[in-house]
Amino acid sequence: MRNLLDVWFKRLVVINLVLVFIVVIAGSIVRVTDSGMGCPDWPKCFGAYIPPTSEDQVTWHEAEAYFEGQMIIHNEKLYNAKSDLQSSPNAFNLNDWEEFTKHDYATYNTLHTWIEFINRLATVALGFPVMALFALSFFYWKERRARVYLSFAVVLLVGFQAWLGKLVVESNLKGQTITLHMIGVFAIIGVLLILLAKARRIKEKTIFPDKLFKGLSSAALYTTLLMVVLGTQVREQIDQIAKTTTDRMLWIEQLDWKFITHRSLIYVIVIINGYLLYQAFKNNWYRSRWISIGVIIIAEAVVGIMLAHCGFPKAAQPIHLLLSTMLFALQFDLLIQLRSPRAIDYDS
Repeated sequence: MRNLLDVWFKRLVVINLVLVFIVVIAGSIVRVTDSGMGCPDWPKCFGAYIPPTSEDQVTWHEAEAYFEGQMIIHNEKLYNAKSDLQSSPNAFNLNDWEEFTKHDYATYNTLHTWIEFINRLATVALGFPVMALFALSFFYWKERRARVYLSFAVVLLVGFQAWLGKLVVESNLKGQTITLHMIGVFAIIGVLLILLAKARRIKEKTIFPDKLFKGLSSAALYTTLLMVVLGTQVREQIDQIAKTTTDRMLWIEQLDWKFITHRSLIYVIVIINGYLLYQAFKNNWYRSRWISIGVIIIAEAVVGIMLAHCGFPKAAQPIHLLLSTMLFALQFDLLIQLRSPRAIDYDS
């Protein structure tokens, strides 16, 4: 019974991790396609659980039935039906409608709406295994209570992400909330990786990496975090620049010190991780994992060059974010094992 419980607990942690990465990809596609306001309200979309499929469905019509809360666009403003109603056969009656005032983005685009809706579905899909993990963790209440606390932390973080998503929509994609959104995703990944380390079958330890290796592994992780945060700030600047400059090749010239710092950090990352990779090969410390980290860093650098010198191609942006998230996850998982004597697992 205990072995079966351990197996399913580990599986649920892995399922949650996979779904978090899917949410990251979906969110990145939303950003690349400018679909963040595809649904102007939250948690519904145009007042409905299933979004409209044509502009005609969000346009006011004479003598037509509308359900309570249904959202329409009229005279470049958003309105919600106050109750189930049959619209006037003569003219738009303001008494039947309540103006939506949380923001003034009154635009409908079928593609944007459904991309944003699918992104929300991915987030909802994450919620079920998160709750299942929390429920399963109570079987460890007597012996391994930390699993309950950590699983509850995942529930809270996912809930925070959902609440933050609401703020993002209501603020019309305000920059600071988007950066917090990304930090929240990393926090979820971090807690899940701690749970995975606790659920993982541990091999017997033989050799401990030295203090310098551990310290530089921490520095590598912190540098990655700094680079990602600065990257989200750069992305927010690009969003503003794009509103006034349509030529994507000119965007790079208008970015400030954040972009220069973000770009320069890749050299720091290469130096630190290069040394760690060398030590990993020399001492057989997590060799295969450091190879994965090295490959991701090279790929991240190549994609970054494409973004900077090829006019920020849209296809490269989700890849850039996904690689950064993968790099963080691998570095954080290694740091957990380096800091925990129970978790030494060589070349795995």
